[in-house]
Amino acid sequence: MNRTGQRGPGSLIARTLLIAALLATTTPPVISGATEPITPITILPDNDEPDPQEQDPGTVVIQPADTGEDDVGPPHSREPVRQQPPPAATSLLIGVQSDIQPDTEPAIRRREIALMQNAGIAWVRIVLNWYAAEPRKGEYNEEYLKDLESLVDEIRGAGMRVMLLVLATPPWANPRGWDAPPLRMRDLGDFVGFAVRRFSSRVKHWEIWNEPDWHEFWKPAPDVRGFVEMLREAYTNGKAADPQATFISGGLAGNNTDYLRQMYALGASPFFEVLGVHPYVFQRSPDVVHPHVRNSFHGLGELRKIMVANGDAAKPIWITEMSWPTNRRAPGATGDWAEGVNQATQAAYLSRAYEKIAAEYPFVQVAMWYNLRDKGTNPTLAYHNYGLVQHNFEPKPAYFALQRQARTAATPVASRP
Repeated sequence: MNRTGQRGPGSLIARTLLIAALLATTTPPVISGATEPITPITILPDNDEPDPQEQDPGTVVIQPADTGEDDVGPPHSREPVRQQPPPAATSLLIGVQSDIQPDTEPAIRRREIALMQNAGIAWVRIVLNWYAAEPRKGEYNEEYLKDLESLVDEIRGAGMRVMLLVLATPPWANPRGWDAPPLRMRDLGDFVGFAVRRFSSRVKHWEIWNEPDWHEFWKPAPDVRGFVEMLREAYTNGKAADPQATFISGGLAGNNTDYLRQMYALGASPFFEVLGVHPYVFQRSPDVVHPHVRNSFHGLGELRKIMVANGDAAKPIWITEMSWPTNRRAPGATGDWAEGVNQATQAAYLSRAYEKIAAEYPFVQVAMWYNLRDKGTNPTLAYHNYGLVQHNFEPKPAYFALQRQARTAATPVASRP
């Protein structure tokens, strides 16, 4: 969930819109009459994954964190830590959003992939920029697409799986801007069909849009009916291109129960297989039960009740973003995002969130942290401070906390791209 001056849309578009300014199987508890177990999203192994002994993973210096002190960076270590392959999968699959894109500098790209691999990440969320991929209707940017294929191959070669987030409307589809939905949803559906067919050997999981219930990603204002139409077009065309593909509804901004109810009322159920959610809770602990369900971690359970009531007890939830930023309050700044938490608290909340999800919300199959790396160096902007590592790649305590969670949760299960 974004706020003005904080984590803006440019965080997802990354470097690809340079002309723009902001550019498993656990049986769930019985909830509200739920008796049907969640259908696991089966993950099968990559057949072309390179032998780790033949790889040249390089060396990443990871400093052990001192999580007992507030806002103190981890001390330096003289001994480099060699990358370790992540577990084959986890009971709760752990992932991150990364802003690396086809045009990211190779050295930065390699460094981010190494950090994710060493942390034991199972899933990486990457933007597929429709704006860049299809500059004119039916005409595709081969350079961008080939470079994206190479990026996906690099991530998969490091033992991780990729979920592509389809986002950003090209000008020909809506001149209002990339952050407005297309004027004709069929155009988005056509593109999804093309992309799913092209990437079918590499990617099987597709998230359709981002935070459609928030005006920053659905200009000028959210429109549930329009989003349901988008899901229908994307799912219909995507499934025709690859029947084995899995479609995740664009992550809701917070546990938005009202929006989800409207989605069901308008017939969305047949057009997504996983519900995407972004359970941001501002500076609060994941244990705090807040009266505003949308910004309370316990709202995950409320979303689940709605799914069960609408016959979707077998569908899982994927958290495609969650985070606590480490920004300090700027003089005179006000509002929910004016101040984050310190680094030690970020690590503690991360650990507690993953523990809580595993213990209390078994219908959540994947939980992705936003973001791998800080986007900037301004200490008072939340937008610059969501990362597990600082902008200079120095790990925060949260990086090591996530690494511990990934290793603790690891259990062998089948896996796929």
